Amino acid sequence: MPKGREQRRWERYNVTIDVNVTTVLNGQYASFSGQACDVSKGGLRLFVTRAIEPGSSLSLEFLLPYHSSELAVRGVVRNRAGFTHGVEFINPTPYQQQMIERTCDVFALLR
Repeated sequence: MPKGREQRRWERYNVTIDVNVTTVLNGQYASFSGQACDVSKGGLRLFVTRAIEPGSSLSLEFLLPYHSSELAVRGVVRNRAGFTHGVEFINPTPYQQQMIERTCDVFALLR
């Protein structure tokens, strides 16, 4: 591995998914749309037109490819570069985790 590059916990898959985001900004609930990419079993990269600080809690709603029901999961912003945010899923239910893992397994097969 090249020097300075850290090992990732989960493999990422380059897909684009529309996401509805709810969080608290300036002391008030705010809901807006964004796009996710680099989806993994543990999180995703989220692009929204607002800067959300690392450590912020989010509610994410999105439709995973190959599924017919929307997934609503909690996340926390781990890092940010401009309007791109690294989000880790927080305490997904066993069913949610299974949906995420199965979708990532399909992505791996399609490479």
